[in-house]
Amino acid sequence: MLDDLNALSLTQLHARYAQLPAVAPQARLGTWRAAFVGPWWLRLSAGPSVALSGLPGWYGKRFSTPEAAVNLLHCSAGLREALPMACSEQASWLDGKPCAALSYGAATRLPWRWVRDELRQLDEQHCLCLTFVDLPLLRRIGFPFVLVRGQ
Repeated sequence: MLDDLNALSLTQLHARYAQLPAVAPQARLGTWRAAFVGPWWLRLSAGPSVALSGLPGWYGKRFSTPEAAVNLLHCSAGLREALPMACSEQASWLDGKPCAALSYGAATRLPWRWVRDELRQLDEQHCLCLTFVDLPLLRRIGFPFVLVRGQ
């Protein structure tokens, strides 16, 4: 699955995302491990970019309810929670079709108040996700990653 997505360009990943359905609310529940996908240069820069923006050791996300999620970080004691998010059904910034959209809220520290993650279902175990930054020139670029269920 991931190897197939890693063979795609950013434009091709956006096209693949546009073909997928939104993740149903109950299907979001649980713990999801993140994996960066796409061209080598994007995968290589994604981890350091996330760490520099305040999520070092980013592992993935946990959904306690269909409307509430939190990021998970690797630390010496295991996984710890950071930066809670609200999740709702919204129109995608990429194509206007339904998606599960995660937002951090205006009170969250920079740059996260400008970040929005969108999720669509690849299969029961995988979601193809895009991260958008609501700043000029960046709002149209969705940076891809995959969430893998229960790992």
